[in-house]
Amino acid sequence: MGMTSMLMEECEDESDDCKFVWELDVTHGYQVARRVFETLAESGREDSKIWFPSFKNHQGETDRLAKALNENSALLGGLEVNCEHWPEAPATVLELSWPEEQFSEKNYEKESESAVVAAIKSTEDYVNDYISGLGLCPFTQSMERSAIGLENVGVHEGPVGIKHAANLPSCPETTPAAVMAALYWQGVTEIIERPETEVSTFLLIAPSCYDDDFEKFYTTCGSLIEQTTMLAPGSVGRVWFHPKYCLKQVGGEPKGGHAPPISEVEDLFDLYLAENISTVRPEREDMEFAHDKTRW
Repeated sequence: MGMTSMLMEECEDESDDCKFVWELDVTHGYQVARRVFETLAESGREDSKIWFPSFKNHQGETDRLAKALNENSALLGGLEVNCEHWPEAPATVLELSWPEEQFSEKNYEKESESAVVAAIKSTEDYVNDYISGLGLCPFTQSMERSAIGLENVGVHEGPVGIKHAANLPSCPETTPAAVMAALYWQGVTEIIERPETEVSTFLLIAPSCYDDDFEKFYTTCGSLIEQTTMLAPGSVGRVWFHPKYCLKQVGGEPKGGHAPPISEVEDLFDLYLAENISTVRPEREDMEFAHDKTRW
C-alpha cells in the first residue's frame, strides 16, 4: 500500500461518524472554496469532513474560510466549521456540522425548468438589448464579444457565459446562500481554468427567492461571498446586480462588487459641469436613483 493510500485510509477512519470527502487533487485556494460550497449545496446539513492533503495552506486560507463560514452560520442553516492541520490531524481538514436541530433559514427551492429557460433568455436579451445595445458597458458588444479593449491589462476578448443556480447539483436540505456561493465559485473556477476565447465573463443567476429580498441578497454577497474572495486574490472581478438595488440600504463603505459611493459620482459630475457649464446639476435624490438603476 502506497503512502497516499495509507493517508487516505487514516483520514477515512477519522471520518467514520460523518461523510468522508477526499480532495487529493485540490492545490489552489479557489478549488478549496468551490469544493466546500459544492459539498454544502449537494449534501445539505449532512455532517462532513473534507480532506485537502495536497493543499499547502501557506496563507492560512482554510482557517480564514472556516472563520467566514462560522460568521455566516445563520445563512448556512446553523453550520459550524472546525479546521485542523497536521499534526493535530493526518492532513488539513474542514469539519462541517450542524449541532442545532432547528434552523431559521429556509431551504432552497429549485426553480422549474421553464422558469430557468425564461430567466436565461431574459438575461441574454438584457445583454444584447441594454448592456451592448444601449452602450451601457464599453467592454461588451454582445453575448459573443465581451472584455473588449482590456488586452493592456492582460484580459482577452471572449464570449459571455450564463449560469443559473437551479442547474447546480443541490439537495432539498441546503440553503439559498450555499447554492449562491457554490455558483459563484464554480464560475470563478471556470474563468481561471478555461481559456478566455471560450468564456471571458459569467452572468450568474441567483436563486429567485432573492428577487424580492435585496437585504438577504446583499448579505449573502457582501458578507459570505466577499469574505471568501481572498481564496482567489486578484483573479476575478465581480459586480452585483439586483432588481431592487439600493446603495443606501447597503450602508457603510460598500466595496467588492457594489456600486461606488454616491460621493464619487458627485465628484465626476463636478468635473463634467466644469466643462459643460450650461448643464443643470440634478438633485441628489435623482442622482442616487439613477446610480442605483445602473445595477437593476
